Amino acid sequence: MGTTPFLLQKHAILRTDSQEVIREHVAHYLCPHRMRLFDGPRLASRLSAVSLNQLAIIELQYGANVEIDPVEESNVYLFRITLEGQGTIVYADRQVSMVQGGITVTSPCQRALIQTSQNCHNIIVRVPRHRLEQRLSYRLEQRIDLPIIFDHYFPEHYPGTVFLLDTIKYFARLTDSLDQQNAPRQQIKLMEEYLYDSLLGLFMNNYSQRLSGNSAPLPHYVKNAKTHIDQNLKQGIELDTMASMVGVSKRTLQYGFQQFIGLSPKAYFTQQRMKSVHQALLDAPRGHRVTDVIMQHGINSPGHFSAQYKEVYGVTPVQTLQSNREHTTGNELANVWP
Repeated sequence: MGTTPFLLQKHAILRTDSQEVIREHVAHYLCPHRMRLFDGPRLASRLSAVSLNQLAIIELQYGANVEIDPVEESNVYLFRITLEGQGTIVYADRQVSMVQGGITVTSPCQRALIQTSQNCHNIIVRVPRHRLEQRLSYRLEQRIDLPIIFDHYFPEHYPGTVFLLDTIKYFARLTDSLDQQNAPRQQIKLMEEYLYDSLLGLFMNNYSQRLSGNSAPLPHYVKNAKTHIDQNLKQGIELDTMASMVGVSKRTLQYGFQQFIGLSPKAYFTQQRMKSVHQALLDAPRGHRVTDVIMQHGINSPGHFSAQYKEVYGVTPVQTLQSNREHTTGNELANVWP
């Protein structure tokens, strides 16, 4: 058996050595399948699960060498993070290894056998095919003509890998505090749509190029961090503090910004602060100096900032201030910081 603790321990469903019992429960939470037990240790299976509306997150360890053969009508996508151990996914034309820390994706239109070792420990997101296709059609604003096919494997340090694991942890914590029977349906719907959008945007698939021309909704943590930056351009930011504030790791926050904003959090802050300085110079009242605006924005290296500013706007801060018709002219400009 493996040694990695279960992330969804609070949502434990069963422990069993019965092949029939674990097969029935996995069929219920994941998809109908046939199961074959290889020679070796007996089953010592563990299963935890979090279910929303039609989306489900399952943590599974068989404790034995098994082969899973999903039946053809299994209309679900399975995003599988291997937390420990190893396994193999066998397609008609290739084999894909399940590697610790990486993500493997099986699509319903591609038949595959899943073989896992004794200590293989996976956490799996089950996504109904029709819901993901509906969301893609909504995003593209047209009906889709081909099934969605994802790349088979994403390594440990791929941005989407870190994001998905953190999102699973977030959903698990959230459901701990939700009464699933009384939770607002709209809240559950928004949670699922958020994950569908993220999977389509972060994990390469045959529609990725078409989606790249459409603006993806920002994940909650990117949106909150972006708002925090926008509201604190004059105070500065601390990445560790901001990541903690929005409830994700620093690395996830950096990847999220790069994926959805196209800049690191630091680069976004610098960009927005420069825009704020530029606008403040254009709006500066009579008698205001460049140094006044610079210092109000918490900038301690005016010379370096001025060089950066000129690279972006093609003029110095002083020249921007001089273009302000409401500002002082003539000899008064001699008193402005160059």
